[in-house]
This record gives sequence, structure tokens and C-alpha cells, in this order.
Amino acid sequence: AAKLFLIPIVVLTLPTIAGAQVYAGGDAPRRGSFEAAGGGMFAPGFDMGSMTAELTRSTPTETFDLFTSDSEVSEFPGAFIRLGYYLSESVSVEGGFRYARPTLSVRLSGDAESAPDVTADETVSHYLFEGSALWHLRNLSFASGSAIPYLSGGAGYLRELHEGNQLVETGQEYHALAGVNFWLGAGKHRFGLKFEGGMSARKKGFDPDDSLRMQPIVFGGVSYLF
Repeated sequence: AAKLFLIPIVVLTLPTIAGAQVYAGGDAPRRGSFEAAGGGMFAPGFDMGSMTAELTRSTPTETFDLFTSDSEVSEFPGAFIRLGYYLSESVSVEGGFRYARPTLSVRLSGDAESAPDVTADETVSHYLFEGSALWHLRNLSFASGSAIPYLSGGAGYLRELHEGNQLVETGQEYHALAGVNFWLGAGKHRFGLKFEGGMSARKKGFDPDDSLRMQPIVFGGVSYLF
């Protein structure tokens, strides 16, 4: 969870780093620019709660507890790639892809026949195809204009494979993020650093809960402007 606090620290140190950079205001991203980005992501795990398996007795109102299962999901370290297009200096749209391999753990306990408690782990392949709209806060740029904060929001299609990639679960994801692009050097074609964090809300997938499940999430990577 400590990784969630890296973004504020990095953002606060950017002005110092930028002192050595050369910036030409006219070369800032503008209408018609493309931005390709990629890097790493991290989201904490979550508890999916408990379920009790019941056996109905002779009458529907009488039940017998067979066992209880408790499920949780590990942290989500992963990777992302994106491609964006600037509609104007302040607005852009982008599409992207995320990949992670969290671990799903299920603990069985309270067996009616007094069997010992057991925990089963499996690795889940997590794929997310996303689209977002970004608002670049040019009036809040700093580090001589090299660092441009932005706000981002969008949604995604969730696809998760488990049980040896034989079972496929699908769902939806929604996100709201704040970040900063720190462009290095000058010129129309150049590299930059990207840092962002915010909230991701997922629904379904391997999660049996029908409600939205909120997760903090952070990203860090490199960008290329062309």
C-alpha cells in the first residue's frame, strides 16, 4: 500500500529535476499530436467476503451448513500501454490496455465432517481494454512549462481468465485519475515521464459481487510525443 504514496513524492520533486531541462513552449502537445505511453501500474488487493454452502433438509426452512468459504484477491502489479490523440492543446482522447496477474485465494473452513481447513490459490489473468478523455491543465503547468498536470476519466471492458485459463469472466471498469506529464527536452518528437493516480471501480469479472468495487490505483511510465 505504501506504493500509493509515491505519486505525490515524485510530483513534488519534478520542479527540481526540470531545472536542467530545455523547454520550448511552441513545442508543447497541440492539436494533431499523438502520444504513446507505457509502464507499470499497481492496485491493492481486496476481500471478497464469505459464503456458506448449505444443504436443505426435509423441509425448505431447515438447512445444514456444509462449509464456509472466504475469498480474497492479492495486489495487482501489472503493466499498461496507451495511445492518445490531441483534439486541442487542452483535450485529448486515448485508448489503452492493462495486464495484471493477481492471486485469488479461497479458504474453506467449518467443514461439516470436521475436515481440516484448506486454502486454494490460483493466478488470474486480468485484461482490461480502456478508453479515456483527458483535460490538460495548461494554466497549471510548472517547471518552466515542461510539466503539465491533467485529469482523466473513462471506462473499460474487463476480461479475466482463471482455473487454468479455462474459465472466462467479463465485467466493466470505470476510472477517474489525476496525473502529470513531464516532457524532457524540446522538439515536436520527444520523450516524457508520466505519473498518475486515482480511483478505479470494477464490476463483475471473477468478483461475484454485483455492486461497484472501488480500488485506488497508480501508474508510472514513459511517454513519446509525435
